[in-house]
Amino acid sequence: MLDFLKDITFKANDVVLRAIDILMRNYVSLAGLCFLLFITSNLSSFLALYLDSTNFFIKVLLLLVFVTIYFSLQLVLLKKAVHLAKEEKKHLGFLGYLPSLSQFIYYVLGLLLYSLIAFVVYLLMYVLLFPLLYLGFDMVTVQSEIHPFLTGVIMLFILIRTSFFPFFIIENGFNTLKSYRFSLAMTKGNVFRLLTIIFIVALAHILQVGTEYLGYSLVSRILSLINSFVVIPLVGVVMSIVYIDMMKAYKGGADPSVMDNIL
Repeated sequence: MLDFLKDITFKANDVVLRAIDILMRNYVSLAGLCFLLFITSNLSSFLALYLDSTNFFIKVLLLLVFVTIYFSLQLVLLKKAVHLAKEEKKHLGFLGYLPSLSQFIYYVLGLLLYSLIAFVVYLLMYVLLFPLLYLGFDMVTVQSEIHPFLTGVIMLFILIRTSFFPFFIIENGFNTLKSYRFSLAMTKGNVFRLLTIIFIVALAHILQVGTEYLGYSLVSRILSLINSFVVIPLVGVVMSIVYIDMMKAYKGGADPSVMDNIL
């Protein structure tokens, strides 16, 4: 078991170090995309408050515009990260990274599907935990502690297994369901490795939350900037490297089923 954990940690560290090297060599382009995401998100929030009394249809139109720009930029960032992780020499240019209409729709449907899964898990956990009330557990304890914890653990597992669906959309043009199936098949047997990588990458965010909770506001703001302009682009590169490595090792079929790859 100890050798297994050492091997997992070594592979995770190797992925992160490779990602840092790629990020350092291409920081301007990757951080620039993250900056555009940051501007788009904050500008939409500002306009939502500024145009609060504006016509409803104008607000809906602006919402659609900002959603389209934001999600398109996310796909551009992922495609750029994959391109850099593969170390391809051909320069595509910004337009070359833009997703097609079908890829954009499949990606949005994938996000909606994940939200639906989260909603179902949230309700299902209430049903499964209901018998605890008859065993003497307090309602408040079940609602505020046990249910959020178990739901969070399950959703983290689902996130790990399905988080690679965008790569199959932008790389292969698969539809949403097929991309989900491939993500399940590719991550089968790699959960501990992915969990270790997620922990390493999320360490800066954990430190930010911890310092903010302890009242170190200046340190928290510094870590917030690091998260925005270092960790976020790093995550895209890390996920791209992991995707490429797992695809090289993938030995499954061309049309994997959900039931064969859930666990």
